[in-house]
Amino acid sequence: MPELKKLDISPSIAIILAGGLIAGAIFFTSYYPSGQITAPVDAAGKVAAVSIRAPGATDHQYGSLTAPVVMVEYSDFQCPYCALIHATLKRIVDESNGEIAWVYRHFPLDSIHSQATPAALASECIAEQLGEKGFWEFAEKIFANQKSMSAAYYTQVAGELGANTTTFNACVASQKHASKIDTDAQEAFDNGGNGTPFTVVVSGGKQVPFSGALPYAQIMAVIKNVQGRQ
Repeated sequence: MPELKKLDISPSIAIILAGGLIAGAIFFTSYYPSGQITAPVDAAGKVAAVSIRAPGATDHQYGSLTAPVVMVEYSDFQCPYCALIHATLKRIVDESNGEIAWVYRHFPLDSIHSQATPAALASECIAEQLGEKGFWEFAEKIFANQKSMSAAYYTQVAGELGANTTTFNACVASQKHASKIDTDAQEAFDNGGNGTPFTVVVSGGKQVPFSGALPYAQIMAVIKNVQGRQ
């Protein structure tokens, strides 16, 4: 399941949305194997058009971006479903023999997760000092210890990973990476992301989204579908 944004809607709009979701469910049960209902849909029940920027050097990447398939995940460090899918995406890349890569982009749901943006800022400040290795190690620690999320804990982790904590704290306080986080979040929202995790599978010019912490087999089925394999 995805972690959803909180929305205030009237009963009549709720009925319309429910109808759209049902239509989308019918569509995706036939489109995806194994009865998956995974991709965002519009009000008419059609696949939401997706056009995200190409994965690049400024992204946090696990695996090589020259891989035939890249999973671009929009995630929230405080989202329990994001913690759940994190290990699954890592496994997929590790087992792919270089055929699949993973990009992490930010999608903090501030209305329900007070520590989402602070953690995202902290992760960027870790990456500034310790590079990609530091970023991914920070992510692993935060997802494994979501109940500990706080400014003090981020500083503790920074020190444990080998960062200069004075420099780290100054970076976090400056919010110098806020625009990057905002850009990622806006892109997710503009492309149909209404909750986390929201992932777009990119391959051969195709971009296919899915929402929620799908299990391993279903994500692999989406990847095969994007590649035109069954």
